[in-house]
Amino acid sequence: MTQEHARTSLTLERLWQFSLQYYSVREVKEACLSLQNQFHGNVNLLLLLKWLDEEKLSFQTEQWPIVSDCLGRSEALLHQYRELRRKLKGHVTDTLYREALQFELHLEKQQQSDLVDCITSQLTLTSTQQPELCQRYCRQLGADKLTAVFAKPAQPQQKKP
Repeated sequence: MTQEHARTSLTLERLWQFSLQYYSVREVKEACLSLQNQFHGNVNLLLLLKWLDEEKLSFQTEQWPIVSDCLGRSEALLHQYRELRRKLKGHVTDTLYREALQFELHLEKQQQSDLVDCITSQLTLTSTQQPELCQRYCRQLGADKLTAVFAKPAQPQQKKP
């Protein structure tokens, strides 16, 4: 895969659809929530890294700070909103709580947009035979026990008749 092809194959919509499909697997969802709640990891970053691993793409270790910086704009807002939504649970109507969840999903998609922009405009992606971005991220967080879940290939999306 050429570098140019690697750049053009990543779009927000592709990442978002991959994320919805991959996150829908119970074991993956539980591992993502553990990564977020126990290890203070970023699920959107993990999902992007998994997408890159699946595409057999990588970037240099020296470029990790660039990716982390891309999260700066949205991470604090998303974290604060998530905490507020959790506090609201049980104190607002189900309809209002579902609307709060929908807005949180909107913030998640915006964060993915920031990550896609960062990857496509600031990083050099290279082909790799040994995808290890998810594994590297889990190790950075001290979440080595989760690597087994994220090392499994994503299931291909089932086509609807």
